Amino acid sequence: MTTGDGNLTQYDAIGELYERAKHLPVGLAERGTLLAALPDLAGRSVLDVGAGTGFYARLFKQLGAARVTGVDASSEMVDYARLVEERAPLGITYQVHDAATLPRLGEFDVVSSVWLLGYAPGEAALDEMLARLVANLADGGTLVALVPNPELDWDGLDIYPRYGLSATKTELSQGRQGYAVHIDGEPPIDFVGFSWPPGVLEPAFARAGLTGVRRHPVTIPGDALAERGADYWTDLVANPTFAVFTAAKLP
Repeated sequence: MTTGDGNLTQYDAIGELYERAKHLPVGLAERGTLLAALPDLAGRSVLDVGAGTGFYARLFKQLGAARVTGVDASSEMVDYARLVEERAPLGITYQVHDAATLPRLGEFDVVSSVWLLGYAPGEAALDEMLARLVANLADGGTLVALVPNPELDWDGLDIYPRYGLSATKTELSQGRQGYAVHIDGEPPIDFVGFSWPPGVLEPAFARAGLTGVRRHPVTIPGDALAERGADYWTDLVANPTFAVFTAAKLP
């Protein structure tokens, strides 16, 4: 991909805004938990659905994945991910697809879904989205899903400015709890999302033909733990904003 200088500035701004959250303390905990939940990626193929700017797709390749494909509904996000790939090639390919209509792109050993499933508008849409993810999994392959914590204590969100963001509960929508997030900075970042309540995701995984569903414990990366000390992370570990699940496709 080639772009003019104006577009380089535009895409760099998109990437800086999107990826700033990944470097907040809560983002470090998210990353540590997701990476700890992954199977060994050496020589494996990975489809990253909802890849955004390619942040996790790049990590997957750096962890040894032989083939990584990232897809996102936002053409601007994909353009930025392709720009990063052009500047520092890792062999990652990116495509524009909405997860709600994701076609079968092949058989992948791992399909990842980060902050995606909450955007399915209702349980029927959730089932359809999961069916499309599973259709891209090889038999015995692993689905890794990072989602808003279904068991979040919404009354305990006052701890989160310490970890880099502010979050508030908003309205209910199609069986999901809405929320709004604010991240300070220049410029500030504001976005909204939706969280499934307890007891929805696990049956949906089963309906999609997945087995061995497991929720993984919060894992703080060693360098972050050493820098701030274990006490700093206690409240986040007790009430994380995210949850990571893995499940396998039945052969």
